[in-house]
Amino acid sequence: MESDLLTEYQKRVSEVIARNRSVLDIISKQQCANARVARSVVKAVTSCGCIKIYGHKNPPRTGTVQLEGELCVDCENTVKTEMGELLFYLTSLCNALGISLAEVVRQDMNRCDMLGCYSLR
Repeated sequence: MESDLLTEYQKRVSEVIARNRSVLDIISKQQCANARVARSVVKAVTSCGCIKIYGHKNPPRTGTVQLEGELCVDCENTVKTEMGELLFYLTSLCNALGISLAEVVRQDMNRCDMLGCYSLR
């Protein structure tokens, strides 16, 4: 079912992208979208204050969380919007290269399953 959703999304992105089908342009827009995701999270900390980030070294595999609080409705909507834009350009890049987004997700899930906590991400 999830694979169908990814395939449908990939098809829709291919249909709605009207311009900027250049691979270089897609990559640069993807980088900008990634920066906007990071900025929206930072703004949730610095402007809104709905979440706090604690920067400290985590002991390996303890699952210690460096976030405190929850995103407010406005910040959550902003972060989701920016993540959607990032997903759009990742999907556009998949389309330009002839790669299935569902297969990318499936391959990475297999990698996570195989390596578990040793994936060093």
